[in-house]
Amino acid sequence: MSKKISSKEFKSRLATMCAQGGGRGLPRNLRDQQILFKSITLTLDPDKSYTETELNLALGQWQTEVGQMIEIDHVSLRRYLVDAGFVQRDSAGLTYHVSTVDSLDIFEPDVETLDPAAVIIEAQLDRERRKQDYLKKQNTD
Repeated sequence: MSKKISSKEFKSRLATMCAQGGGRGLPRNLRDQQILFKSITLTLDPDKSYTETELNLALGQWQTEVGQMIEIDHVSLRRYLVDAGFVQRDSAGLTYHVSTVDSLDIFEPDVETLDPAAVIIEAQLDRERRKQDYLKKQNTD
């Protein structure tokens, strides 16, 4: 069994995939998929049952705030979340909720405290700082 995903790895990989253009659609690497799916469930209320429309709106918000660089529609995202066990659908297919099974011992407990949107903002600010530092260095050489 592979090592659990730490908050450090989670933030690093999420930033690469979603803020630095690390990929277009759903990542091929299972670990990256799990990080992406977890980032979505972290933006959902674990105590709420979502209608399909509400879940679609929440996925759209995630795409705007976190997954800007991931080219995938909300319908596919919803399907992947259910198929991977991160979101469960009721037997009638009318409501969805965050699965308690998604923690299948994949993530370190501190991952639960992360704010994916803040991770992306931090990565974007860091990238901009490095860019400015590089430009300053170029101007002094």
